[in-house]
Amino acid sequence: MQWITENYTLDENPGLGAEGLYYYYHTMAKALAIADVDFLKTKEGKIVDWRADLAQKLLNLQKGDGSWANSAGRWMESDTTLTTAYMLMALSRVHATL
Repeated sequence: MQWITENYTLDENPGLGAEGLYYYYHTMAKALAIADVDFLKTKEGKIVDWRADLAQKLLNLQKGDGSWANSAGRWMESDTTLTTAYMLMALSRVHATL
């Protein structure tokens, strides 16, 4: 919890930029949902609704055909099948408590 509150961002995978970004979204959503966390307080003191933030970010990144893909292809994230699966799992964590 300390790490995510100190490093919370949806603009990059902290420390890796675009590499592994979609896996980061998936694992962040999974961890926070399992921990039953609804809001985070960032190191700046801002309270964020991570579910709403993540849902909006993913909608903005979704391609016209409904898929997602990372322009940084490391760890196969340029593969739309893999990356879309990550995002559907992330969205299921967002939706599960709405």
